[in-house]
Amino acid sequence: MSSKHKKYRPYIRRLKPSDKADDFRTAVRLAFYRQVGWSGWVMAQHGFPGVVTAVDRNKRDLMRSPMAVYFGDKTFKQWARGFQRYAAGNAEPLESKP
Repeated sequence: MSSKHKKYRPYIRRLKPSDKADDFRTAVRLAFYRQVGWSGWVMAQHGFPGVVTAVDRNKRDLMRSPMAVYFGDKTFKQWARGFQRYAAGNAEPLESKP
């Protein structure tokens, strides 16, 4: 898959020492995981290197954290693709189907 197709798509990976966060809640969680020495998982987004959008201790909880995924309407992969289309300006806001 080329980088054109991955742009803005969220993905999950291991925590890196160079990661940073834009919001206060995620920054505090990131600092806590580093201080305690846990090797957590992070949700990042293609096109924004080193910027983390969510942090959790295990991958399973992180994959179920987005609200559309949590309520069981979509899988993480479907949610990520919808988010990618929305971020690129090609779709309506993310909503569950009626």
